[in-house]
Amino acid sequence: MPAQSVDIIIRSYYKDFRWLSYCLRSIEKFCHGFREVIVVIPQSSDERFQCLGLRRGATWVICEDNHDDYLGQQVTKLMADTYSRADFICHVDSDCVFRRETGALDLLVNGKPTFVITPYRILPNAASWQRLSEGFLGREVEFDFMRRQPLVFPRWLYGELRDFGRTVHGMALKDYVMSRPPAGFSEYNALGAYAYYHRADAFEWVVRPVSEPDEQFCRWFWSWGGVTTNVRAEIASILD
Repeated sequence: MPAQSVDIIIRSYYKDFRWLSYCLRSIEKFCHGFREVIVVIPQSSDERFQCLGLRRGATWVICEDNHDDYLGQQVTKLMADTYSRADFICHVDSDCVFRRETGALDLLVNGKPTFVITPYRILPNAASWQRLSEGFLGREVEFDFMRRQPLVFPRWLYGELRDFGRTVHGMALKDYVMSRPPAGFSEYNALGAYAYYHRADAFEWVVRPVSEPDEQFCRWFWSWGGVTTNVRAEIASILD
């Protein structure tokens, strides 16, 4: 099998830069075999980003600002293939901290990305994500696809998803996402559900029958909860 390249992409903004610093430190400590680490931030965050000195070991890219950056950051991820030329793109959110040695090929099985999913029937609090996925795909969706970070997709999937969005909804995927109400779209669920129902043979699927996410590679924090004393202590125990 020919060598396959994998890039890490992180979409961040100024309010998450403290989390981002921990995330980048964990990548530097634990990750190997990735071609490049790419950090994408909106124009309005650029000045603060440069002041923090976070550019070491990563390529930083500026994207356009949007009226709602919660939706805007999802658009960035759905355009990840325009920021990276790698065969596979590995998404990591700013509030994730790698906790163990992780090689790029650890995330692939037989040359395919491993995707952890959980049935919605055991996730009663995730019904809103299910409705969003079903509204976008136009069909029943049985699984939640946000059960493990990082998430890895082949680069060709993004273009396919954009074509699908235009065909089904009559507009560019970016326009569809930005037309949604606040918290009205889920980019990882859209990518995952499309992959599961249209390109299942390109992934290795792992059904996780419990409600807790799989954190074997990354400790997945909640950025809106802030970097509390307990969070700092836990991160220090991982990184120090």
